[in-house]
Amino acid sequence: MISQLKTAARFLESRFGEAPEVGVVLGSGLSAFTETLHNTASISTQEIPGGVISTVQGHSGKLVVGKVSKNSAKSVAVLAGRIHGYEGNSPHQVVHNLRAMRLWGIKKFILTNATGSTKKTFKPGSLVLISDHINFTCQSPLTGKELFEGERFPDMSDAYSKAWRKAAKAVAQRLKIKIQEGVYGGVLGPSFETPAEIKMFAQWGASIVGMSTVWETIALKQMGAEILGISCVTNFGTGVTNKPLSHREVLETTKKSQKTFNLFVSELLQK
Repeated sequence: MISQLKTAARFLESRFGEAPEVGVVLGSGLSAFTETLHNTASISTQEIPGGVISTVQGHSGKLVVGKVSKNSAKSVAVLAGRIHGYEGNSPHQVVHNLRAMRLWGIKKFILTNATGSTKKTFKPGSLVLISDHINFTCQSPLTGKELFEGERFPDMSDAYSKAWRKAAKAVAQRLKIKIQEGVYGGVLGPSFETPAEIKMFAQWGASIVGMSTVWETIALKQMGAEILGISCVTNFGTGVTNKPLSHREVLETTKKSQKTFNLFVSELLQK
């Protein structure tokens, strides 16, 4: 695995040159963020040695590198095509592209996702900074003998950087964007949760629930990356209201939130 990841990192360097400081992973329906970038170059994630492409609607399956703004010297690498475990991928496959990006030289990652809310105080269309997570998948990308270089037992006490969250809240306040903090519950999916599960997740401390992110955070933290998690709440979880759920609703809500999301993340990257 280490040899394959080094090959993938060398490939990224050969295609894009020096690694940006920050990488961004876009959640379901948020791929339009790449349209805000300038002087872009992109590849299919299938081109990355060892990589796979997302099969889920709302994930374009591209790695896009571009400038944050016309006048900025800062570039960013954006993964618009997250890989999920429910597509039949192992935890190692899910995090492969991110490990390659970290090995390429990216030091900081903004992990975004679309989530359901376990509480009425976290409303659809709102943005939430992830303060911590609960890994309900009972799986990890660190298991097995083919462990990547790094701590065997990495510390997760500050998985989602407190300092970066503080800076993000200041940016949101300046832009007059209401933002909350919450604990993210990571599940395997792909079915939406039952009312009993949503109730349990809320009682166990998860304010939002989704089908991604936790494996990525574990892998990147083990590799010494700094992480900021941003969730776009797309729906109330089953049982919080009587409304049935669908992936179409997820994509429609993220589309409505895209402008605010783009403004917030763009400003974060420039600061």
